[in-house]
Amino acid sequence: MKIIAWFSLFFVCFSAKIYAVEYNIKDFGAIGNGIDLTTIHIQKAIDKCFADGGGIVLVPGGEYLTGTLNLRSGIELRLEPGAVLKATTDLTKYQVHNEQPAGMFYTEDAHDVAITGKGKIWGQGLEFMYRDSAKVIRGEVNKFIRQKYDFRKVEKGLGDGPLMPKDRYHQMIIFSNCTNVTLKDFEVIDAPYWTFLIVHCDRVWVSGLSINNNLMIPNNDGLDIVSSSNVNVSDCIITCGDDAIVLAGYAHHFGDPGFKDIIKPSKNINVTNCILQSRSSGIRVGGWDQNHMSDYNFSNITIFDSNCGINITVRDSGSVQNVNFSNIRIETRMHTGDWWGNGEPIKISALRGVPHNKIGVIKNISFSNVTCRGENAILMYASEETKLRNIYFTNFNFILRKSVLEKVSGGNFDLRPNTVAGKEIYKSDVPVVYIENAENIFFNQGSIGWDGVKEAHYTYAIEAVKVNGLKISNITAAQSPSNPHLKAVSLKDCSDVSGLF
Repeated sequence: MKIIAWFSLFFVCFSAKIYAVEYNIKDFGAIGNGIDLTTIHIQKAIDKCFADGGGIVLVPGGEYLTGTLNLRSGIELRLEPGAVLKATTDLTKYQVHNEQPAGMFYTEDAHDVAITGKGKIWGQGLEFMYRDSAKVIRGEVNKFIRQKYDFRKVEKGLGDGPLMPKDRYHQMIIFSNCTNVTLKDFEVIDAPYWTFLIVHCDRVWVSGLSINNNLMIPNNDGLDIVSSSNVNVSDCIITCGDDAIVLAGYAHHFGDPGFKDIIKPSKNINVTNCILQSRSSGIRVGGWDQNHMSDYNFSNITIFDSNCGINITVRDSGSVQNVNFSNIRIETRMHTGDWWGNGEPIKISALRGVPHNKIGVIKNISFSNVTCRGENAILMYASEETKLRNIYFTNFNFILRKSVLEKVSGGNFDLRPNTVAGKEIYKSDVPVVYIENAENIFFNQGSIGWDGVKEAHYTYAIEAVKVNGLKISNITAAQSPSNPHLKAVSLKDCSDVSGLF
């Protein structure tokens, strides 16, 4: 151990020197050869640092094999350039919390805790997969789609995946019920399941992270921020098979580690300057939520090569409201295999996902300066039990483009997961924008068009069903090149409609 000095700038022109004790994991017996298990040695460094009042646990260059580590209050784990924390493939070396094995970090009830530096955390996700077969959609949903059992077929090889998992640890890096959490500058690669779970936390700063997961691995979300508040995420690059960034309100989640059944709102979360790629959703808000979610802001985001761009979902009693998106670029495409999403740039949906719970609402959602090029509709759907309310689009450009998979994947809407028969994946004509069961939908200053589509199921620029309060102004929209005899806008059982082209 040694004393190091580091400087912080306070206010505008005042600086103070702060001294922190540095605990090098090699001083506690850790060997960086990537072979010898180092969990106990790294944990000894963490525990000593905590017992002494906090400081820096230093991971120097080398490859350190580890199971579950528990960070403590007042500790910064610093990964030096060339340092790699490598997940062991021995599942007995991971702690079990709730009903499932946690991954490489399980930190709970801590404050002022951080992971920083220019090193890497390697999950070895491929080692927990069967690599010779891809999962394809089968079962009841095939009754409701155009293609039946040809849906998203793979002509040869693995296509776009996903691979079939073996037994695997679950959330790779967990912070549960913590305050003042900092994650900065390091890289995470190849998670076998969710990469980060930040749950029941308050005051979190995430910046400069690179998450580079295998696109063939299912369930390997990038950054899940769940039932947490006062969070800032910036300047991250995320590639993963499942959702890249998730903001949700789960109090519990299928026995996964980290969840404590805490009921309190999730609010005040900002995400900016990020680049996202996914086989599912680039951004997902909501899901099976027991906690209400509000006051989320997304800005300066690029989403590319994803099955779905932005996915706002309510399937349980938690509601979503006051969510703003500005300066967003989205490019989506259809992929083979059993991935959720079917090329939708934006999807907003509320319908039953839990048999007996009341369904929450989605309201007060705004999009400004948004460009979408996708291979399916912008889809807004609510069941009769609820409504979508107060959704605003300002300064936008929506293009529905041709897909190489449109004969086997196009012409269907994907609203999974839900418990409504025939409403998971189902056959549909496809407009550029589809809305059903909604109140107060506004389109102002934008354009809606097509690029290269020829199939008969491509229909309207906007199709609205059971919408009360549809306001359209300063919009240009093209008729479908597949059906030039159709008008640009279709209305069915709508009221209080104004400003059509």
